[in-house]
Amino acid sequence: MDIGLLSLIPALVTIVVALATRKVAFALFMGIVGGSVVAGQYTFSGFFERMYEYILVSFTDPERLLIVLFIVLIGGLLELIQLSGGYDRFAQTLSKKLNSPRKSRLSTWGLSMTLFFDDYANVLISGASMREINIRNKVTPAMLAYIVDVVAIMASIMIISTWASYEGSVMAAAGEEVGVTKSISLFFLESVPYHMYTVLAIFLTFLVAYTGKWFGSRFDTHPLPTPGDNTKLSSNVKLYHVLAPILTLLGFAIGGLFVSGTWVLMQNNEPITLINILGSAPSVEILIIGTGLAIITSIVLIKKQKLLTYKTIGRGFLNGGKGMIDVSMVILLATGLAAVSETLGTGSYITDSVAPFVSPEMLPFMIFVVSMLITVATGFSWSSMAIVMPIAFQMAMANGLGDSLPAISAAVITGAVSGEHMIPFSEKAVMSSAATKISPVYHIKTMFFQTITAFFAAGLGYILYGHGISLWIAYLIPAIAIFVVHILLAKQNKQTFNKSIV
Repeated sequence: MDIGLLSLIPALVTIVVALATRKVAFALFMGIVGGSVVAGQYTFSGFFERMYEYILVSFTDPERLLIVLFIVLIGGLLELIQLSGGYDRFAQTLSKKLNSPRKSRLSTWGLSMTLFFDDYANVLISGASMREINIRNKVTPAMLAYIVDVVAIMASIMIISTWASYEGSVMAAAGEEVGVTKSISLFFLESVPYHMYTVLAIFLTFLVAYTGKWFGSRFDTHPLPTPGDNTKLSSNVKLYHVLAPILTLLGFAIGGLFVSGTWVLMQNNEPITLINILGSAPSVEILIIGTGLAIITSIVLIKKQKLLTYKTIGRGFLNGGKGMIDVSMVILLATGLAAVSETLGTGSYITDSVAPFVSPEMLPFMIFVVSMLITVATGFSWSSMAIVMPIAFQMAMANGLGDSLPAISAAVITGAVSGEHMIPFSEKAVMSSAATKISPVYHIKTMFFQTITAFFAAGLGYILYGHGISLWIAYLIPAIAIFVVHILLAKQNKQTFNKSIV
């Protein structure tokens, strides 16, 4: 369906309603309504037919339903750990070493860096486990959410991750269309050095973690929640009440990914390589099983120390799962919004609108921007990659830039990733918000100028590279610019404790 500018209506409605109401799920629903009006050609029958189609897609997509199940189970697990006093004991133990805001921020940054194998597990585990210790050291939940959300994009440049195979497969498919044949692993590895937004955004999170200053201080106005009272903590609460369930989840997830991926490859007689193993593994299913084992571990340890009754455990688990309902609705309805955008040709419209103005020197930069815009419009970075990659490859070959395909690939991927940091209805935004107990709109508002700074810096890097500047200088100049802007303009938060919940 070629409708031009009207294809942007779903995204615009969603963003406006989200900012006006701060209800992201409702905003997505209204975006689907707006898109259904256009897709239904402004007739009642057409509207209801399209609306039914998109709502059905939202609530029947098997992959999204599995992700929702994982999130609900994680919500229950985190609530059990909270009720057991595990987080309080964890914070009490860490506070002996992490006794300053800088130490707690840097520890959060370091923990997130080690959980690079999956972005979902990263934000949920690092955000929830480090929230209490950061609050004790007067680091706001908004800054915590920013750090874990951005550092989680490490998954997009690590070969040992749930992202690598997808990215490589998208590149390989686009390469076949233009006569460039390489392995998935080679496509992925060649693109890694050019992920400018990813590298520069993580560099900025390190500066924030080290200095305690950021551009979000002006918008981060909620008072700090009152930290837990360790004087009332039972002596039966042990450090393993938080560590054992989380390590069970991580251990099973990592082991399960390798074992299941290898088994699938052996069954299909495919080459057993690292990237193929992780790409073949049923990652969400493995995370669900791992979470189930972690829940069992938590319950066994809670009962061993007689911390909670079965009734309290059951009620707590259900409350934790219910607490993830809003997050789940956002993820489900975002699927419908992506389907609307696909019907209306939003991605094609954005790409076609930009293509006539692209010169060979500016192509990496323009691809980076277009990929970001499509993520903002659709809510999914992976769908943006699939939409933009073949077009980007074709434009590169048409402009004689066949040797620059690794940089073009990275521009697509890292541009798509940056878009997730600009909208409150991306999966990682709602998960980061849930883990740190702030609203997605508040999360995006407070981190927005951080995101824009990294985005413009990466854009400058792609412009420099496109004009023939060496890659290391194309990184160095934007990195220096980020450092100078941070030193001159970033400010510290000055919140005090309050019993209200953020």
